[in-house]
Amino acid sequence: MTTQPETRATSATAATVDPTATGRLLTVRGLGVSFLSGGHWQPVVEDVSFDVAPGQTLGLVGESGCGKTVSSLAVMRLIPAGRGRITAGSVEFEGQDLLELDAESLRRVRGDRIAMIFQEPMTSLNPAFTVGAQIGLAIRAHRDVSKAAARARAVEVLDRVGIPDAGRRVDDYPHTFSGGMRQRAMIAMALACDPTLLIADEPTTALDVTVQAQILELLRSLKDETGMAMLFVTHDLGVVADICDRVAVMYAGQLVEQAPTEALFARPHHPYTEGLLASMPQRAVPGRSLTVIPGRVPHPGQMPAGCRFRARCRYSVDGCEQAIDLASVGSGALVRCRRHLELALSGIGTAVGSAGPVPSADDRPRAPRPDRGVPLLVVRDLRKDFPVTGGVLRLVRGRVNAVDGIDLTVGVGETVGLVGESGSGKSTVARLVLRLIAPSGGTVAVNGQDLGSLRGRELRRARAGMQMVFQDPYSSLDPHSSIGRSVGEPLEIHRGLRGSERDQRVGQLLEMVGVGPHLAGRLPHEFSGGQRQRIAVARALALEPKLLVCDEPVSALDVSTQSQVINLLADLQERLGLAYLLIAHDLSVVRHLSHRIAVMYLGRIVESGPAEKVYRSPTHPYTEALLSAIPIADPARQRARQRIVLRGEMPSPLDPPTGCRFRTRCAYAMDICKEVDPPAFATASGTTTWCHLHTSGPALAGAPVSSLAPTQGSGRVRS
Repeated sequence: MTTQPETRATSATAATVDPTATGRLLTVRGLGVSFLSGGHWQPVVEDVSFDVAPGQTLGLVGESGCGKTVSSLAVMRLIPAGRGRITAGSVEFEGQDLLELDAESLRRVRGDRIAMIFQEPMTSLNPAFTVGAQIGLAIRAHRDVSKAAARARAVEVLDRVGIPDAGRRVDDYPHTFSGGMRQRAMIAMALACDPTLLIADEPTTALDVTVQAQILELLRSLKDETGMAMLFVTHDLGVVADICDRVAVMYAGQLVEQAPTEALFARPHHPYTEGLLASMPQRAVPGRSLTVIPGRVPHPGQMPAGCRFRARCRYSVDGCEQAIDLASVGSGALVRCRRHLELALSGIGTAVGSAGPVPSADDRPRAPRPDRGVPLLVVRDLRKDFPVTGGVLRLVRGRVNAVDGIDLTVGVGETVGLVGESGSGKSTVARLVLRLIAPSGGTVAVNGQDLGSLRGRELRRARAGMQMVFQDPYSSLDPHSSIGRSVGEPLEIHRGLRGSERDQRVGQLLEMVGVGPHLAGRLPHEFSGGQRQRIAVARALALEPKLLVCDEPVSALDVSTQSQVINLLADLQERLGLAYLLIAHDLSVVRHLSHRIAVMYLGRIVESGPAEKVYRSPTHPYTEALLSAIPIADPARQRARQRIVLRGEMPSPLDPPTGCRFRTRCAYAMDICKEVDPPAFATASGTTTWCHLHTSGPALAGAPVSSLAPTQGSGRVRS
């Protein structure tokens, strides 16, 4: 795991210190990291320098492949030996160079003074040991304490990070925790020895926006309580605006910009930073295509000379092919751009508010909402129960009400967004619509045909007209088959196309989604995440369906790649008249594709209506909380606003609450909410909400829920 000292150059680059900092906890200078690929050592991080002051949070930002995670792993000396090595620079922590320490000295620092949490807690926690045992092992590795004392400390830190009933849950295994609770357990393990520096590598990327808001609030409060510093690695600039004091932007293995957070958002000095900001869905103008950064991050073995961003930069000129160093632009900011003095790049003043949108290469209006006419998809009273069995005889001990009586329609050429947290039943609805699983009750009709009545060949023929796009394009493509083979397979099975006829159609499909037909012979791993999702869309379009069910199609992608895929889906809908059932947990993404939105909670729809009406004036407390959880791409507004952080976990669908299912987490809950299911209430704006606030007590009569004072502790916090 460690690096051979003799392979590392120790020359440092010019100072990149924030002059306003009172001290340096972590000082990285001239860091270089290489990985072995194809028998050659390829540099993936070059000349990276940054500081983290005590109590400060530094955000390390960039797309996948830019070197963020590698840089953070190098700080901890976790670069895998044999496959990677630190080739240059120094990493000083509390005055000592971590790259010079022997294994035992390094072990005493890692996990004690410096701790790290990772993106996916389930792969970081050992499924064979209880959560408390794993935290106890981390404690006893650095503290001379008994098992009982370590367990007591584990309970203390689990309680500190908000795990309910920590004294009991300490003896549970990781699989019994939800995703948000597992991440809290990882944070508890990292904090067990009171580190002075916490390195967080994409700790919220895989989480729902509501759980993300909880985790960010937790990290912020822990930082305020303990005074620890954080190195926060992320691709989401909305999260950066929420939690970071300073930002270091990486591109293609180099730092291209550093600045205080508010200064960077107000006026970025590097075109790449501007592109990242502009591509955020939260900053886009409703009804228009999202701004994209064309192209992709270059491969480590194919780094261009000079400015590495120039092939994707709309400001590139002659001279950008020459090397450029970081230059100071005042107030602790640095930039690696030859033209930074003459460019007036877009900040929050032009991206949000009255000054107009960020300039876009494809800034055209979306197609107007179609005349729905006869619905393409009609879902009525749809239900799905999953039996829970146990014991030797596998007796049924209960039933999970995953979907509990929902109604939904999608018109021809229309997009309906289905949103909600994990566990709300969205993906189950997707599988029911496509008849991948059989419903327990209700009907699903496509083009007037009841899918429940179809069998065998008739069902197979109907499925050709409706296809699915999954969240993870890599796992939905055969890694051993070329993309041409994967896209062409449905044509062979359903249309009987072979040879040149099939290959010609495959080429047309790849061209349609923006992937060159000449790449048809390549394997999925040779493409970026965004390209793989485009290929998955091409495969879904092979049989010319009229309905695409998109299950979290962009949640696994970088924000810049998200914009490309969202624009692609919008363009295909306009050209082909496609209808989408778009499933997601992030309303800022759903807003830009959807004509209507349905909000789902614990198996039921709680609010539905026109997308902009739901987005701007939510009438259900749950919708209000989902919208509040979306980070604002403006540090000043983000930190000043009142954010609603939902408390607790979603109840188990095995035993849902009586009455209103959201009442256990609702700040406005009344006595009636415990006993009576809320009826549907049609508002004057055209939305429908299922909430007693509109029909009893201090009625809102269809007004936004924010106009009512909460009846109990609201979970509202000032970010």
